[in-house]
Amino acid sequence: MGDFLLVSPNGNHEIQLPYVGEPPWGDSYHTIQIDGHDIPGLAWGCAFAMSSCSRYLAFSWMRQRIERKTMVVDMEERRYTILPNYIFVLEIEWPYILGEWEGRKGKDYEFNGAESWFPYAESS
Repeated sequence: MGDFLLVSPNGNHEIQLPYVGEPPWGDSYHTIQIDGHDIPGLAWGCAFAMSSCSRYLAFSWMRQRIERKTMVVDMEERRYTILPNYIFVLEIEWPYILGEWEGRKGKDYEFNGAESWFPYAESS
C-alpha cells in the first residue's frame, strides 16, 4: 500500500491520498486532499467513484478508526456530505449513487436537496 493520486475525468481536480496505515484486515486508509484542500477524516483505499462531469466524488470514509461510511464531495462547491447508509461498490449517475452488494445492484441513494452539506477548509 502507498500514496495515491486520482485525477478527475476532465483533468480539473486532483485527489491526493497519502498513506496512513492499515487495519488488521482490509484495505489501507489515507488522509484526503482535493485540489490542495484538506478533507476531514480518512478514506479507505478500496472504493472510489467520480461523476462523468467531474464534479462529484464518492468513497468509503471514516471519521475515526474503525468505522465505515460513504462520503460524497462536491468538488466545485468545495463541500461534502455523509450518506445515511454505507455503500460498498458504488457509481455516480447524478442525482443517484448506485451501489452493489451481495449481487444486488440498484439506486442506493437519491439526492433530493435535503442533505446536510459541510464546507471543507483550505489547507494552510
